[in-house]
Amino acid sequence: MGTVQAPNIVAHITERLLYRRLIDIGVDPEESMNVMAFWMWLEAQGFKEVVRKISSNNDKFLNLVAEEAKAVLATLFPLSSKPISQNLCPITSIFSGSLSIHDIFGNKETVSEGVADVRSRVCFVVFKDVLEEKGGKVRFGGAEVEGDGDGVSVGTKLNPFAREWNPAIDRVPEEERCLFLTFSKGNPLTENQIFNFFNQKYGTCVERVYVHWPDPKKPALFGKVVFNTCSVPAIIMGRLHQAKFTVNSKPLWCKRFELGKKGLAKTK
Repeated sequence: MGTVQAPNIVAHITERLLYRRLIDIGVDPEESMNVMAFWMWLEAQGFKEVVRKISSNNDKFLNLVAEEAKAVLATLFPLSSKPISQNLCPITSIFSGSLSIHDIFGNKETVSEGVADVRSRVCFVVFKDVLEEKGGKVRFGGAEVEGDGDGVSVGTKLNPFAREWNPAIDRVPEEERCLFLTFSKGNPLTENQIFNFFNQKYGTCVERVYVHWPDPKKPALFGKVVFNTCSVPAIIMGRLHQAKFTVNSKPLWCKRFELGKKGLAKTK
């Protein structure tokens, strides 16, 4: 067999930045490495760009998905008798696309071994210098070490030649950051009213608002709001099909945005 190449650290710049952020928001270096290994393992199972999508959100959202990952990892310990929850990773599942996160958790041992393999063969090498910089320690091969090891790349679907992620051009698609809005008949809301409502309720989070006025003489019936990150619509909707708010004494209904719905996808 040929020699297995060490992971390309430059190709994992997004993972390195996210690992650093986890530590900076107070997650233990070892737990941070386990969480990163879990997310990178999910990518290897077909969850496209999980790390990049999580990276595009704020620290509050990052902490939420990290807590989810830690909860899942706790059920994977060999001595754990905890069953895998039916309500597994509700926030992380947002990034699953057409895949079901439950389908890949049929065998706890297989999942545990897969995550451990990514951790030892990829994460420990890619995050070594960050670990040393932060003065953290992790257990590796039964011993406690400080970012030192002889890890090699794991045989997963992770692409070692992936280009560096640039947040300025590689943003989460707009349809993943939108909510479709409808008003009660004869009681539309203005773009400014909607903009101010969401920014006041969820912090500075709105990129833009569009209200569809087909006829200046008739009230608008629907519109859309585009947020800076996909975490905001995720937090607003949760598992709801429709969420209702009262804005300036008028009802406002929100739904997940559907690409191409009534031509709104083409609006700027």
